[in-house]
Amino acid sequence: MIMKKILLAALFSLIGFFVACAQQRPLTLATYTYSTNNRLQNLQPLAHLMTQWMGQPVKAVSYPTVKALIQAILADSVDFAMMNTSGYLVLTRQHPGKAEPLVNLAMGGAQQTNYGGCLLIARKTGITSPAELKGKRLRLALVASSSTSGNLVPRLLLNDAGMASAEEHVDVYYAGTHKKVIDDLMAGQADAGGCGCAEVEKARQSPDFDKSILVLAEFNNIPLGPIVVRKGLDPAIIRAAKENLLMMHQRQPDAFSRFCQGWTEFIQATHFQPVADKDYDAFRQLFGNNVGLWALIE
Repeated sequence: MIMKKILLAALFSLIGFFVACAQQRPLTLATYTYSTNNRLQNLQPLAHLMTQWMGQPVKAVSYPTVKALIQAILADSVDFAMMNTSGYLVLTRQHPGKAEPLVNLAMGGAQQTNYGGCLLIARKTGITSPAELKGKRLRLALVASSSTSGNLVPRLLLNDAGMASAEEHVDVYYAGTHKKVIDDLMAGQADAGGCGCAEVEKARQSPDFDKSILVLAEFNNIPLGPIVVRKGLDPAIIRAAKENLLMMHQRQPDAFSRFCQGWTEFIQATHFQPVADKDYDAFRQLFGNNVGLWALIE
């Protein structure tokens, strides 16, 4: 009888050990790589803080593409993810409710965002408006299919000009980075381009830019992408993450600054703010009923 009790006690202790281990599995904080920047150096200080906030290990992971990040979210391999706006819109369109937006970054004051996309043209073409692109076989350089400011927004601007599919009017290719789009335009390898407006402002430090390139159109109010949480994650963990993220700029300003430096559009951010899916509705409405445009970014 005594031996039976000892064995039962040992069994319960072992079960308790395995339950504790399961409860302490590392949570995953993930993002996506841009060009050669996997952003792990920006994510790891936040992962360290989240380990303290939640009392549970949090590891930082970077997936090679936005598409790969979305696939990881669908496989429940990610607990928290810093997404770009385009990726978030694709995720919620294809799999609504799979992940919930928690916070995104605010610029402070009256400024909603410094996140914009520009449509550019080489001055030598003589074109001065997006509508004039129709009927001309030009080379249009965009950043990447998953880029918000370097693909989605330029395509929305073309859509406004009556070009539902840019491919019907121009020869489109992806340059890989915002800088490469401008470099290709400057070198004559592209006739038109679409990239983030922040890259345009940087390029304008050289007087050669405005001599060679014209900004045809721009949209400067893209809502910043959210940190999303996995559906089914413990509400206590979600609550702890949200409460601490909202105060991070005051309590851990160095880690907050390091995080923001990983994304050009985040550099001027002042704090995290609560965000809901409905906050992206106004931007979604820019698509209208253009199913083909959705297909190009999905």
